[in-house]
This record gives sequence, structure tokens and C-alpha cells, in this order.
Amino acid sequence: MPRVRLTEAERYYSLICDNLKKLEQGRSAREMAIITGVSEKTYYNRRKNPKSLTLQEVYRLCTAAKINIADFYSSELKLKGE
Repeated sequence: MPRVRLTEAERYYSLICDNLKKLEQGRSAREMAIITGVSEKTYYNRRKNPKSLTLQEVYRLCTAAKINIADFYSSELKLKGE
């Protein structure tokens, strides 16, 4: 079977999904919803489809985690305790 290469967009999507999971560690969906300023149901939908996260929601997550928003989008996050 031939190797399948991810497109650049797929790599970024994967990176964002991974970084979102790292930010969620140790937090409930309710806490994440409060941080992002959306309802718990909306947050569940965002978690299922991270492409739907708004810039403002990502900014709030990054501010709460004390990380640079550019790092969230451009590199694998290294959080304290990892």
C-alpha cells in the first residue's frame, strides 16, 4: 500500500487538535467552556471540530494557559509538567 502524505493543511489541523488536547489536560469540559466563554454544549462541538474554534476562543485558552497564541498555531506545545 502506498504511503499517504498529509497536506500542509492537514498537518496544521493535526497540530491544533493535539495542542487543544494538551490545554484540556486536567480540566473538565465545563471549565474549558467557562474559559472560552461559550456554553458547555458549544465547547463539546468545538472539541469535535477544532476548525470551528474562533480566534477569540483560542486567545482565551492561550491566555488562561499563559502561552503565546502563535505557539498554539505553529508548534507542538510544551506545557509545565510534561
